[in-house]
Formats: sequence, C-alpha cells, structure tokens
Amino acid sequence: VNGLPESTKAVVSTQSTGRLSMEQKHVSEALKEKKLAEGALKTSFFGNWKPDNDSAAHHYERAGQFFKLGKSYTESRSCYLEAAKYYGAGRVLFSAGKCYEAASLCARELSRFDEAHQFLERAGDYYTQNGTASTAVSCYSKGAEALAAHLPEKAAELYLRAGDLERDSEHTREAIKCFLGAKKIFARNKLYKECISAVLATRELYEKMEHFEHIRKCNMALVILHLARGDSVAAKQSISGDVSMAADELITAVENGDDEEIRKLCSHGDIVYLDTEIAKIAKFLTPDGAVNVPAAKGAKTASSTTKNTTSIFKSAGTRPGANSQKNELFSRPNRQNRDELFARSKPSEDNNKSELFSRPQNNRDNLFSRQPAPQPAPQPEAPVQEKSELSSNPFDTPAQETQATDTVLEGDSGNPFTEPESGNPFGEEDDLEDLC
Repeated sequence: VNGLPESTKAVVSTQSTGRLSMEQKHVSEALKEKKLAEGALKTSFFGNWKPDNDSAAHHYERAGQFFKLGKSYTESRSCYLEAAKYYGAGRVLFSAGKCYEAASLCARELSRFDEAHQFLERAGDYYTQNGTASTAVSCYSKGAEALAAHLPEKAAELYLRAGDLERDSEHTREAIKCFLGAKKIFARNKLYKECISAVLATRELYEKMEHFEHIRKCNMALVILHLARGDSVAAKQSISGDVSMAADELITAVENGDDEEIRKLCSHGDIVYLDTEIAKIAKFLTPDGAVNVPAAKGAKTASSTTKNTTSIFKSAGTRPGANSQKNELFSRPNRQNRDELFARSKPSEDNNKSELFSRPQNNRDNLFSRQPAPQPAPQPEAPVQEKSELSSNPFDTPAQETQATDTVLEGDSGNPFTEPESGNPFGEEDDLEDLC
C-alpha cells in the first residue's frame, strides 16, 4: 500500500469500511483492469509462452478510462501511454493514436502543456500513417484551440500541420480555415515573420479558387505585416500584385513618420475590413516597425460575466410608482423573484375577492345593496267567456255546428276518392262531344 498513489490508497483504505463514492468505484475498477493487463504480459511454462500484447493494450486502455473518470489523471496518463506502446507494437495505429490523444488531455489537466503538445503530434502521426487524415486534422485543430492560450507558437504549428493535410487532400476551404487560425495566433503574439508565411499560404489557395477580393486583402495584410517588421522594401514589393491605392499611401506615410496620415488611412475601408488582428497592427506603425501594440487579451471567465450581469441588474435601481415592485424584483437576477412577480401579476378569483372586500364599508354596502333588475310589465289577460250551464260536457258541440256537419255528411258518399255519378269530372257529356 505504501507504494501506491494517494487516490489508490484512499480506495484501498475505504474498501474495508463499506460504501464507496463514484470516483472511488471507478478507481477500483481501474485497478482491476490494470491487474488484468499485467497478467496478460506474464509468461509461464504451463501458461502463455509469449506476452499477449493485444489483451494488455486493451486492459490498459480501459484502466486509463476508469482512472480518468475517477479524476486520477496521473495514473490515467501512464495507462494510456502503456496502451499506446503495445498498440503500436501490434501495428494497431488508429487505437495507438486514440490513446496518445487521450494522454494529451490528461496532461493538460495536469498543466503539462509541453507533454500535451508532444502527445498530440504523435497522435496525428499515427492517424496519418493509418490513412485517416480527417481524424488527424480534427486532433490538431482541437489541440490547437486548447493550447492557444498557453503555447501560442506550438498551437499555430498544429494549425499549419492541419492546413497542410487538408491542402494535400485538396480540401481547399478547410485548409484556408486552418491557415487563418494560425495567422490570427501569430498576429496576436507579434510573430510577424511566421504570420507572413501563413498569409502567403492562404493567398496561394485563394489564387487557385480565383477569389480576387480575398487576394487583395491578403496583399494588403502583407504590406502591413512587412511595415510592422520595419521592412518597407518588402512592403513595396508586395504592392506588385492587386492591391488598393491605400497601400502606397500607407508606405509613404510610415516612411515620413506622419502619424496623422496613418490614422486617417487606418479608417480606410481596405484596412478596416481586414482581420481584427491585422487592422489593429496598422494603428501602431512607425518607421521602425509596429511599436506599443497592445497584447492579446485572454478569454473572459464565467465569473466576470456574472459580475457584469449582476451590476447591470443592480444599476436599474428602484423607482417610485406603479413599477417599483417590478423593478425591485428584477434588480436581482433570481428565478424565484421572477416567479413571485408573475404569480402576483396573474389574475385569480382570490385576488378579485380580496380587492372587493378591501374596499371601505360604504362601498361594500353599495355593492351588495344593488337594486334588482326591472321586471317586464304584465300583459292584459283576454276576457274569458262564461260557459252556459247547459253545456256541462266539454266535449259536446253546439247545435249549429252539429247541423252543419249533418248537411256535409248527407252529401258525402263515404269514399273521398270515388268519382261523381256522372262519370265525367270535367263537365257534362254534351259538352264533351262538341269538343271532340
């Protein structure tokens, strides 16, 4: 136990006590995998006569993964390196590159940026030998972004490597993106000579694509970079290509040391629309080169952003009036305060009742003593005829009505569908004959 690292000692000491945390569980699994890898490398007379490099590499890679989940980056890095060694011996190049890329991530977590850069280069070499150039480009690009703040020169070199691979694969647009990333890093860190080489590589690709507007921008950037180095002769030579008239005026103003003319030319459209890093250099040009160019600022942290946001909310203050309650709640960016505001502003029956009963007594009396709605006037009833005492049965009919019905029934034959006796419904027979 004394020879084990601190994280492994913690696992061994807590295994006897009972419950383990998630990180300690991952570390215990990693120790098992590491033991299996060591067992695969052992040889014996009755067992393996040769070490099993493939099984050892597999178990070392899994051990590195578990150590990384348990945040034991030192052990994870060593396991990944062992796995990469055995994968390389077995010519499993892609897996070896993956292990070196994972080892570089662990080295970055341990703030060993030089080692991380070396591991990234080895990973890219293995990917290239395996024939997967796209994976190598992705590895170089991600590594360059991670190392740009700590090792800018080496990060730009990774971008250049990625650009060369994309150019060889005839992926022109992707190669331009890689070269532009290298150019920005070089310009931020005042590495003008390396920046010129990156701009030349970019201009060459634009010439193949026949993008003349971008070619003019590259020529203008070359003029500014040569003047930043104090080499006006090289700046004049770069004017031989397609470049604006502002370039010639800028060279003359720099040679004469005319600061006012340089400031006017810096607001020219051909300079303003260049990359921000190049346009910034033009403002500080002198006959001896670019002087007092401000250093590149690092990325903003999350804490600074939170402080600025909080200050913006607090600067609102509280105002008297109807919106004072709302301003008070929104002066602090708190989700609970916002929910409270929306709960207050939402209409409900309880709010309406409280509003009614919060009025003075007189208003409540007036509210509940409302007059009822006016009723419609009653319509006059029709006079009811008095029935005679003789008609005691309501179903009896009057005498006149009975006489009328008797006369109708006398003329009726009993069948409503029978024809008249004459047999001619249209008239007499004599009239019929005349018509025929």
